[in-house]
Amino acid sequence: MTSTQARTGIQVIAPGHAEIRSDIPYPRLRPDYVIAEPKAFALNPTDNHHINSLAGTGPIIGCDWSGIVREVGDNVTRFKPGDAVFGVCHGGNAVEPEDGAFADIITAKEHAIMHKPESLSYEEVASLSVGLATVAQVLYVVMNLPLPSPNIPANSDPTLLVYGGSSATGTIAIQAAKLSGCRVFATCSAPNSGLVQSRGAERWFDYNQPDFVQQIEAVGLPITHIVDCLGNEESAVLCSKILAPAGGHYHSIKVPVPEPFKRLRPEEKAVATTALGYTMFGERFEFPGVAAFPADPVMEEFAKKWVLVGEKLVQTGQIQPHPVEIRGGGLVGVLEGLQEIRTQGPRGKKIVYLQE
Repeated sequence: MTSTQARTGIQVIAPGHAEIRSDIPYPRLRPDYVIAEPKAFALNPTDNHHINSLAGTGPIIGCDWSGIVREVGDNVTRFKPGDAVFGVCHGGNAVEPEDGAFADIITAKEHAIMHKPESLSYEEVASLSVGLATVAQVLYVVMNLPLPSPNIPANSDPTLLVYGGSSATGTIAIQAAKLSGCRVFATCSAPNSGLVQSRGAERWFDYNQPDFVQQIEAVGLPITHIVDCLGNEESAVLCSKILAPAGGHYHSIKVPVPEPFKRLRPEEKAVATTALGYTMFGERFEFPGVAAFPADPVMEEFAKKWVLVGEKLVQTGQIQPHPVEIRGGGLVGVLEGLQEIRTQGPRGKKIVYLQE
């Protein structure tokens, strides 16, 4: 395919509405980017947020993908045409509308891409990148925990709870926190207890139980760090009760920090944060009519460091993918799946579509 040809992708046509278009221009080859042919796509709630209100009109949506590199920009050093890779795109990008992952030809930034290990399928690795980037930003930038290292003693400090541990982000957070030496607990429903334990959670707690908070307190270890993968009012209320009385760090994966947490834990020692993973691209972006965000060179430098660490953890099997539900249908299936997860997708699995 040449730059004069069009491509097919899922494009935001109007707020709340996206459709498949076959007249999208071929992406330009920027110096720090590759052009790739996707083999699989994974869905994320953020994809629907872009369609609903954050992308404006025109951008391609989609973040998680895996596939084959076709072209590399002048500054790219880690990849060559033909490499099997997986990565994250800045989908729904109003500043660079061509950057989404849900298309038959895509463009992605070098430091947001990793080599696919032979031991994992395209479908499995397609589920990883958003979770890896999100968790890295939370644990190693916002919470300032040590990067995974064999020199860190296991089951040491801090004690960290992953609320929503059976989510796609939650299972990666459990594994990464464990590799950083934390004592890791997780919340989930009973059917998913085996999943969170297989990923390294020392204990799990069923948030459907009326004495759920008391069960955590009975362990006798103060919870000093919480990663809230749900980020809603109910989870914030419960997390405000779980965070140690002496304080600690609560982080909501969803933006903004749910209001109940700071209302219930107003003291300075109860730190509450959230973050936007898109800052890791190191480029200016905006949510039209809402907010604009300048390029963040500090986050970009961290991302360049993290991609090498994260790639090694996946290559060596120290971080395993979330269980996936593989579906056919290509971009048509993706569009249908996005409608499905507006309400609720499969629990304990991430939906992945094969490109056809």
